[in-house]
Amino acid sequence: MHQAPDSVGRVHSVALNPNKGVPKLVQPLVTIGPMGIEGDYHAGPYSKHASKPDPSKPNLRQLTVISKEVLDEMNASLGTRLKPGDLGENVLLEGHGDLGRLRDGDLIALGDNAVLRVTAQNDPCSKIGGSHPQLVKCLMGKRGVTAVVVSTGVVRPGDPARITQRQESRV
Repeated sequence: MHQAPDSVGRVHSVALNPNKGVPKLVQPLVTIGPMGIEGDYHAGPYSKHASKPDPSKPNLRQLTVISKEVLDEMNASLGTRLKPGDLGENVLLEGHGDLGRLRDGDLIALGDNAVLRVTAQNDPCSKIGGSHPQLVKCLMGKRGVTAVVVSTGVVRPGDPARITQRQESRV
């Protein structure tokens, strides 16, 4: 597998919610364990996103990663006042622009040790649409990515965030 050049930015904020739903609650730091962010509802070995969680389906959505640039774009274009955590993200990155170029297998290194593997683009859901009637439509293809944990670690706002794309996934 060929690697594309790295893209370096930073972690703007980290968030979790022990309960299902949005918003995620911004934290001073999070611990990324082997199955997601410790204390977050969606961490674990199987997916909890379906109406009926299915232990036979592995959790390919342990974390959600979104771009601050997209959050800022939505606020500017729709006149909303979205804050970190309002789109249900666990990690809000800054300095990478739209994450729509990322594909399954790309890597996101956070801080000193944590590494995530992108599993998919994150489609917007109706739960985040309460801020504006056009928000879900405007976020199509821009709501960041879902990911699983490759290596664990503590992550804080201001930590470096490095994205490595597989050559095959570059657009």
